[in-house]
Amino acid sequence: MLYICLMSVKALAPIFTVQQDRFLAETSTAVFLYLLQDGEVYAMNSFPHLQKLGFLLDADEIGTFHSHEFTEVILLVKGQLIHDINGARRTLPSGSLVFVRPYDLHRLLPVDAGRAVFASLVLTAAVVRDLMSYLCTPAIAHRFNAAPEAPCLHLPPDEARDLMLEMEKVSNEQAVAPQNSVLMARVLAARLFAGHLLPTRAGAARDDKPLPPPWLEHLREQAERWDSLARAPSRLHAACPCHPSHLCKCFRRYYDETPTDFINRLRLRQAVRRLKHPEAKVATIAAELGFDSLSHFHRLFKRQYGITPAACRRAGFDGEAVDLLF
Repeated sequence: MLYICLMSVKALAPIFTVQQDRFLAETSTAVFLYLLQDGEVYAMNSFPHLQKLGFLLDADEIGTFHSHEFTEVILLVKGQLIHDINGARRTLPSGSLVFVRPYDLHRLLPVDAGRAVFASLVLTAAVVRDLMSYLCTPAIAHRFNAAPEAPCLHLPPDEARDLMLEMEKVSNEQAVAPQNSVLMARVLAARLFAGHLLPTRAGAARDDKPLPPPWLEHLREQAERWDSLARAPSRLHAACPCHPSHLCKCFRRYYDETPTDFINRLRLRQAVRRLKHPEAKVATIAAELGFDSLSHFHRLFKRQYGITPAACRRAGFDGEAVDLLF
């Protein structure tokens, strides 16, 4: 049974964010169900934290550009939504399945005043890493990570309806048996990744790649945890057990990018987070992250996200109250 929450987000958003953050920290997975109707967005969930709080998300909030550190699989089962992501705009019809990666800059907008029902499967970074290791299929990881836009597919009506029922079961289980819901969510995620991100047989030979060596995976994971990226290139080379030229070849072979591309992506992720703070100047952010010049930072930011850093900030990207809601 779904629990429909009807309370003002203005009063409860900070409390709800804390509770939801705590819920994700405890379980590492979650399913959130939403109803968009008459310009308002309702949360429909049955797990305890939402039962205690409840919230009504203002239609303006759903249109705020945001990013997050978790992976989100969005299923639209009824109606239409506009999805702006990394500078591109899509109109999502009913049956759309979107894999939103960590740090994709995106927002959802209603189409006219129509009704839309959608669900969101949220997976922490650790869960996704375990999932990729379990699937042991580089082509899936490549398709998930490499595309500039988040992978988006269209499911037949029956398949979309069945998937929504499965997500609802996970949501209901969160209320009575959280540990069971985590297992159910992981199994569901494995099916979604393997079933929808595995290349077709015709393209498998072209897209499949060998697994990267453990030392390279460890090096990337280590770099992703660095708080300071100003001297990231030298730190990466210092931590690498091989010559820089070989490191570059390995990055190109296994990830289709150079070490510099990788570091710049990490820097841009941190830039998005720092732009949440209005007192931080864009030029200061660029310098502290190690960009050679402000113009270089602007160029890379716009190439990655489709908008300038200043436009990102003006769009109302407040981060704290919105990050965990999508």
